[in-house]
Amino acid sequence: MTGSVPTIAEYLVSRLAAAGVRAVFGVPGDYNLRLLDVIEASPELDWVGNANELNAAYAADGHARIAGFGVLVTTYGVGELSAMNGLAGAFAESVPVLHIVGSPGTAVARAGLPVHHSLLDGDAEHFTRALSEVTCAGAVLTAENAATEIDRVLTAVLTDKRPGTLSLPSDLVDQPIAALPEPPAAPSPEPTTHSQLEAFRTRAAALLTGANRVALLVDHLAQRQGMRAELGELAGIPGVVSAVTAPGKGALDETAPGFLGLYIGALSEEPVRAEVEDADVIIGAGLRLADLSSGGFTARLDPARLIDLRGRHAVLAGEPFPGVGMAEALRALRPLVNATRPPATEPPSGAEPVAGPTPVGGERTAGGPLTQRAFWARLAGFLRPHDILAADQGTPFYGVATLPLPAGVDVVAQPLWASIGYALPALLGAQLASAGRRRSILVIGDGSAQMTVQELGTFIRHGLDPIVFLVNNDGYTVERAINGPTARYNDIAHWNWSRVPEALGAAPDTLVRRAATGAELDRALADCAEHAGKLAFVEVVLDRLDLPELLVRTAAAVAEQNR
Repeated sequence: MTGSVPTIAEYLVSRLAAAGVRAVFGVPGDYNLRLLDVIEASPELDWVGNANELNAAYAADGHARIAGFGVLVTTYGVGELSAMNGLAGAFAESVPVLHIVGSPGTAVARAGLPVHHSLLDGDAEHFTRALSEVTCAGAVLTAENAATEIDRVLTAVLTDKRPGTLSLPSDLVDQPIAALPEPPAAPSPEPTTHSQLEAFRTRAAALLTGANRVALLVDHLAQRQGMRAELGELAGIPGVVSAVTAPGKGALDETAPGFLGLYIGALSEEPVRAEVEDADVIIGAGLRLADLSSGGFTARLDPARLIDLRGRHAVLAGEPFPGVGMAEALRALRPLVNATRPPATEPPSGAEPVAGPTPVGGERTAGGPLTQRAFWARLAGFLRPHDILAADQGTPFYGVATLPLPAGVDVVAQPLWASIGYALPALLGAQLASAGRRRSILVIGDGSAQMTVQELGTFIRHGLDPIVFLVNNDGYTVERAINGPTARYNDIAHWNWSRVPEALGAAPDTLVRRAATGAELDRALADCAEHAGKLAFVEVVLDRLDLPELLVRTAAAVAEQNR
């Protein structure tokens, strides 16, 4: 800091560092350049410049899914609106991201001058109002309110697990902060009272008594609360079966004996659907079911048998228990479930995954065209414990959703907001969040990649080593499945994908492979394993109308819903 009293920018940077931020994503613009000087001068923060602001928002989202918090910086107007789609996705899927906007100076804004990046009408707050629709908190900083508002918005983001925004006028970056409070380094939720927790425990014990079949169903909000260990302990109790929703993929150890697979309402494999919906007690952790995660609103979870655990409160058989957070509820439930379990029996096996680890029909050595089924079978065998696996919306996500995952694999995907192109920059953020210590794998379609592939250059610039599987199925196959299988609007330009990595800065000796048969894919996977520590890019050629089985069912449901 410049002296005993920090500047507003120095205070902001110190609060980000105290919240655990390391990487800051974004794009420079004249209104944020002095702030970027302060960020670059910080020994605790690393600036990660992105190809555009949308990608920066996706990267901050991916970083937050692994590290618990993400930050991006844009310039006023053009930058913040470019980032808005990414912030909306983070809002919809409950991801804590802070968006910092470098804005025109206070005198300029007050005078309503028609400056660049504005709408030239004298109203400096158009974009602040627009961002308020996709953020949980926001503030335009002033010399007087900066410390209070920085802490208020930061606390809201970390507590509510949703994006927030701070607008920092360019003339205030070097302004000494007016007041220096002593806030906590991280927000603390209001403590659960003893009476609230006891009431919950008593009611849960009554519901569980005599329950022969208990099912644990985990959705994405449990991941945002960081409950993997607690959920694993509950799922590990003999006699408890467990399943995940599509957005909750990766939240549970899928090698556990009672793991059933993917629950997606009526689109589930029948053994999974029956075991979840017909259980005597269903423990739902972080449920927020939407059309694509409920099989077109076909989930049938009886509220009278549901223990619904949310972020900061619980609902048990329809009765609300305010203040009983997910962590406290899971700690209370574990001994109750354990005490009321009948003698352990062989857990149900659930359904066979759509693509198991061993391909069928001798496809492993076949020279014929590669199929979706064979590709996912091989990818399942390629995964290792603790990988980070990013999958873009469309055929990649619906293939990943049914894969049996090794323990500790994190899935980075956006199946609810479902903005194609998300996964590539999101994996950039995720891999940086792991400090490069975890193997990172991306599966993305050709249509999605054409939207955000320029961010591959940022991986290369930072010396990262993702393994990229580019699914080339000649256009928007997920849209073809819903409507217009041969329509021209589902076609895209044909790119020479093998040349893309080098064009974006990869070294000439980068591993680049093209696999159109099972044998070619086997060789490419073997090469990727030997090429560890370096970028690998594999173009996987599939037929434009070949679909993962789950996507066939989902596309039919979406088409019916749209009608």
